[in-house]
Amino acid sequence: MKRIFKVFAAMVAALAWNVAQAQVGTPVDFMRMNPYQLKANPATELPYESVMSILIGNTSLSVQNTTLRYNNLFDFDAQGRPEILNLRKLANSLKENNFVGVDFDLNFFILGRRTKHGFFTYEHNIRTQSDVGFRADLFKLLAYGNSAFLGSDNPVNVGLKANATMFQEFAVGYQMKVNDRLSLGGRAKLLFGVVNVNTKQFDVRLFTDPDSYALRLVDDVLVRTSMPSTITLQDGVLGGAGGFGIGDLFHNPGFGVDFAAEYRFDDRFSAVAAVRDLGFISWGFNNIQMTNNIQDMGEFYDNGSFLFNGLNVNQLEMLADETNSALFLDTLQQYFHLGFDRGERYFTALNTNLLLRGNYDLDAHNRFSAQVQGRFNGSGFRPALTLAYNGYFFEKLDVCATYTIMPNSYDNIGLGISGRLFKTCNIYLTTNNVIGFFSPMNLSGMHVQFGIVFTLRPEDKNTEYE
Repeated sequence: MKRIFKVFAAMVAALAWNVAQAQVGTPVDFMRMNPYQLKANPATELPYESVMSILIGNTSLSVQNTTLRYNNLFDFDAQGRPEILNLRKLANSLKENNFVGVDFDLNFFILGRRTKHGFFTYEHNIRTQSDVGFRADLFKLLAYGNSAFLGSDNPVNVGLKANATMFQEFAVGYQMKVNDRLSLGGRAKLLFGVVNVNTKQFDVRLFTDPDSYALRLVDDVLVRTSMPSTITLQDGVLGGAGGFGIGDLFHNPGFGVDFAAEYRFDDRFSAVAAVRDLGFISWGFNNIQMTNNIQDMGEFYDNGSFLFNGLNVNQLEMLADETNSALFLDTLQQYFHLGFDRGERYFTALNTNLLLRGNYDLDAHNRFSAQVQGRFNGSGFRPALTLAYNGYFFEKLDVCATYTIMPNSYDNIGLGISGRLFKTCNIYLTTNNVIGFFSPMNLSGMHVQFGIVFTLRPEDKNTEYE
C-alpha cells in the first residue's frame, strides 16, 4: 500500500511542478452527498435511490484570469485609491502568454434512478465555454511605444486565440459496480451548438526599422462565427439580424463523452481517474467568416504589408485641412478593410478535462483527497493541484474545504456547504476561492456553484443500501 501511494504522490508532484496556468477544482467535486459530484467523477457510487431537479438543480460560474490584475494597472495614493494609470507596470506584470476564461453551466433538469446493477442518469444542460489567450506585446506597445520593437527579429506580436461557445447538452449516464473494488461510469452527450466565435488565425506583427524608423505592419486574420439568428450579407457588408425560433437552437450538432474508473484498494484508500468533455461541435448554420489582409491601396503598400515612412511637409500641410484629413483617414481605413463572407462548416473541440485523484477515508464520515486536474483549451493545457477535506455530520450537513496550489498563487481556499432538509431536499453553495470575494479584481480564478436538488435515500423508503 505504501508503494502505491508513493507512486501516486510522485505523479501528483510531477504534474504540479510543471504547472503553467491553472484550472482550479471545485468543492462539489469532493462532496460525497452531492449528486453533481458525478460531473467530475461519473464512476462514483451515489448513496441514493433517485435524484431529480428542474431548473434550480445546479448553476455554476467560473472565471479564470492568469495575469490581469487591478493592482498592476494603477499607482495608488496613501489611502489606497487609484491615482495614476500605469501601463508600464501592467505590461511588466504580464507573462509572454496570458489567458482569461469564463464558463457558465445551468442544469435545466436531471433525473437519476438506481437500477439493479448501477445508477442511471439523464440530464439537460445549457453551457458556455469562453477562452481568450493573448500575448503581452500589445500592452508593451501601448506602454513603451514602437521604439521598443526595433528590427524584423523583434516585432510586436499580437497573437490572439479565442473560442467562445454556447451549447446545449443532452446527456445519458450510467454508473456500475464491477466488483467490490472497481466501479466504472460514463456519459454519452448529444450536443447542439448555439453560438460560436473562433479565431482560426489572428497573427498581427508590427516592427520598426532601426535605421529609418519606418513602421511595417503584417497581419493575417480569420475569425469564424456561427449565430442562431439570420445575418444578411450584401457586398461583403453585414446587415441586420433577423429573429429565430426554437428550431434554430438545434442546427449545429456535436457529440461528447465522459468516463471514469474508481478503484478501492481497501476500506480506506481509493483512486479515481476521469476524463470529461471529450468531444466536438460541428458549426454549419449562419456561418460568417471575417478576414483582414493588407490591401494594395498605393503608397503605403509594400509586398503584402503596410509600410509607413512618415509624412513630408506638403502632406502635413494638406492634413491641416479638415476635408483632406477625412479623405486621408478614409484611405488608411481601406488598407485594413475587413471582409465578411459566408463561411464553410468547421469544427471546434470541447475544453477537455483530465482528473487524477487519491482518497483516504478516515471513517465513514470523513475523507481527505489529493487531486490533479487539468483542462485542454485553444491556448494550452492548464493543470492544478487541489487538496480537499469532506465531512458529513448529523446525517444532514455535508461540508467540504479545498486548497489549491498554483504558481505565484497560494491563497486559493475553497469552501462548500450542503444542508439536507425534509429528508429529500439538498441545498448547497460552494466556491473554490473564499478570499477572492474580498478582492475580486485581483483574483486568478474563482468558481461559484449553488443549487437545490431532490434525492431519495434507501433508508427513507425502509430499504438497506449496500
